[in-house]
Amino acid sequence: MPGILYYDPNTTAARLATAGLRLAGFQVFNAHALAEAVELCKKHGPAGDRSVNALLLDAASDPVAAAAVLKALVQIPGGAQLPGILLVSRSNPTPIPGAEGLPSLRRPFSTPALVKVVHEALEDQAGASGSSSRISVDLAVTRLKQLLFEHFPGQDFTEAEIEHFAKALRSDDELALPSDRPVIRGALGAARLEAVLEMLGNSGVRGVLKVEEGNRWGKLHLDAGRIRLAEVKGTEEDLKLGRFVVEGGFMRDEQLEAFIVGKDPEQRPLGTRLLEAGFISAADLAQIVVDQARAVTSHLLTWKAGTFTFTPTTELDPMAAAAQAQGRTELLVSEALLDGLRLLDETTVMGPHMPDVEDVYLRVDEQVAKLAREALPRDELAVLELVNGRNSVKEIARKTRTGTFAVARVIYRHAKANLVRKRVMPVAV
Repeated sequence: MPGILYYDPNTTAARLATAGLRLAGFQVFNAHALAEAVELCKKHGPAGDRSVNALLLDAASDPVAAAAVLKALVQIPGGAQLPGILLVSRSNPTPIPGAEGLPSLRRPFSTPALVKVVHEALEDQAGASGSSSRISVDLAVTRLKQLLFEHFPGQDFTEAEIEHFAKALRSDDELALPSDRPVIRGALGAARLEAVLEMLGNSGVRGVLKVEEGNRWGKLHLDAGRIRLAEVKGTEEDLKLGRFVVEGGFMRDEQLEAFIVGKDPEQRPLGTRLLEAGFISAADLAQIVVDQARAVTSHLLTWKAGTFTFTPTTELDPMAAAAQAQGRTELLVSEALLDGLRLLDETTVMGPHMPDVEDVYLRVDEQVAKLAREALPRDELAVLELVNGRNSVKEIARKTRTGTFAVARVIYRHAKANLVRKRVMPVAV
């Protein structure tokens, strides 16, 4: 695993770039200040345990600071022989005098572009030295060297001894690392979910992105730049699979309710039960899974607080695999992001006038009577008929088998057209 010493004073930008590099198979040592960069280079560079094979420096935000860091690093024994890459701005593509010959990448950039330029720098260095051994560092040996250096600073171990230790550790089955360990963690607010999702989509990795806040959570199963399956729990929004079965016209509401009355002793997912019972086809299930994933992704993008983790997986969830096998209905990450960002834009437009899920509205019958029935599309008419001073936005969404956002959007338009008004409870005096 090649090691990269990455200097970036911007911790948020560094976190996303670091995650992309690690997903591509690099070991990353982060430094946010000159002293940290020097210490890491001394410890892990050519004069240390040789874990660092290249230098990656952000010179876009503060070129003067980046120049000072680069000058300090090349003065460390062996530092001048390490390949270097600069992250630059489009307005200042050569920010450090004397370093014009270093490969550079202009911000903003995608994860594949960053990985490509790092790979090329390492390959050029290997070609210049006549050997590719610099980029074939064994992670177990590197980590073992680091631990031995930290815990036994006064004792020297030969390469043969270290290799013997590493071989013994590899053969110990009890020390195998779990395959479900998260490799990316972060907090919403410090990092935007759409940026994380874009990075994972561009990387094409397979795994599960989980977003959590309190008692609610959502999961997106990612694979090859696509969202194969989505799950959610604990939200006020109706995002269960049954909603999309009815919305898609595959079953009537009363049929679905009758089917799910009894609990399944095998605890199979609803989609699997409907498929095996013959109510839907495999192609229908693939479409339903995509519709649900689209809505769940849009909903998760509205979360402003909480945490997220990404865990790589080797196999897809069985339902996601069944949907993938159809091949006719797939949801690209970029497509899901577009839908979610449109929803955020509409939320911003409605602002404080956006109906809350617990709000109750009354119909203004004299205004509705002036409209021809054909003036309202079917979805708006269905919502208007349920506005009766008793049903909340959440209850209307449940009865129409649509999302609360869709209902809130319709009620917002009707309120602006003076067809409905919010019910205001009288104040006790």
